[in-house]
Amino acid sequence: MNKENIVMKAKIEMKHIVNNLNMDTLLETTTKLQQYLYFLESLSRLECPVEVENEVEGDEPAKETIDLDKGFLFERKLKGGYIPVIDTYVPESIVRSLNLSHGDLVKASPKRGSHFHFELIKKGNEKNPDRAEIKYGIVEKDGDLWICSKTLSGKNILIDESPFVIHLKESEIQEFHLQEGDIIDIAYSKKTPTIHKIIWKHEIEDESPSRPLPSGAYKDKSKLQRRAVQPHPSIKGKNIAIIGNINRYSVYRDRLSALGATVQAMDGTEDENRIAAAIRKADIVLIIIPAVSHNGSTVAKKYCKQYNIPFSTIDSIGISSVVAEAIRQAQNKKSFF
Repeated sequence: MNKENIVMKAKIEMKHIVNNLNMDTLLETTTKLQQYLYFLESLSRLECPVEVENEVEGDEPAKETIDLDKGFLFERKLKGGYIPVIDTYVPESIVRSLNLSHGDLVKASPKRGSHFHFELIKKGNEKNPDRAEIKYGIVEKDGDLWICSKTLSGKNILIDESPFVIHLKESEIQEFHLQEGDIIDIAYSKKTPTIHKIIWKHEIEDESPSRPLPSGAYKDKSKLQRRAVQPHPSIKGKNIAIIGNINRYSVYRDRLSALGATVQAMDGTEDENRIAAAIRKADIVLIIIPAVSHNGSTVAKKYCKQYNIPFSTIDSIGISSVVAEAIRQAQNKKSFF
């Protein structure tokens, strides 16, 4: 079926919707009509016909209606994704926020212009057979080359069980404003690993920066004092041990210290007795999973359980996640007393 057929079916559906219009369905009807109009606007930009029905020789074509609420099949690409039926790219940020996977059904509600609002309708059970990901890779400089050969946990990147060095494109370095030590996710082709893309840059300082005060406000010290971070009653005076991501320890320390906590950190590769001693002194232990080896996290958990110290494993390096988990653990601990 070509675009003309789709337009004809859309006209029939829109006529049916209008015929059922009454005061009770006014809002719902106008919303549906608007969706159809935006859908047709997007359809007009397609460069080739779209097949949406199966025709069997000798039979009448199957009568299908365009139901925008049923969703479209989502295809995961190296970076972002694609919905073939409406020829639309889905940005990586949307893929992550909705946790989209290859084969999911996704609703795409047209907005003004060429943009869509995406919603996950139903999870699929497929995978892109040629796509693989490396999470939390460390950006390195090797002479004039930008490379990635290790992950934040200290492990070498392995492809087909062999060490593999990923050479990063200069255009991507500029696009993501990368520097040595930055943390990135990379997707690559299993068939041809040299075909790869940087798909995400992880930020430790992942909270929106405060809006600057007007210039005159800086003369009023009372306003500055009100904006200063105040100690949090739940973690004030607590000793917090962080296991993993020690190279960025100062970021966590500064934020948690401002909230009244005392912070110590280890990367999980230290002598086991030293890890045990640090945990024994702690009120709360936070294990940064992406930034610690499996052995390091296992040792930390072992001594937390042995000394009955509350601990959390955190699947993010973002400071807001770390602070939120510290507060949650402190509040849980307080509720037991």
